[in-house]
Amino acid sequence: MTDEAKLREALEAADAVISRIQELAADRLSKPGAFDEARAFYDIVEILETSSEIGKVRMALDRDPFRFGEPTPVSRAGHTG
Repeated sequence: MTDEAKLREALEAADAVISRIQELAADRLSKPGAFDEARAFYDIVEILETSSEIGKVRMALDRDPFRFGEPTPVSRAGHTG
């Protein structure tokens, strides 16, 4: 795969994730009753951490496709946040 094709695939994957997050936000905001900000936040984080599209973006950037962000004190194994 050429670098240009790899970049195109990563951009399409990023666009798909953005669309998924937009749909999630619209769904959460359209529900009657109290808005659970914490749940909405963690739903978005889950999409960013687990979607196959994000793996494609990370690989296009020559990063580990299974790691979200850079290591931090709270990202260590066993951290319960």
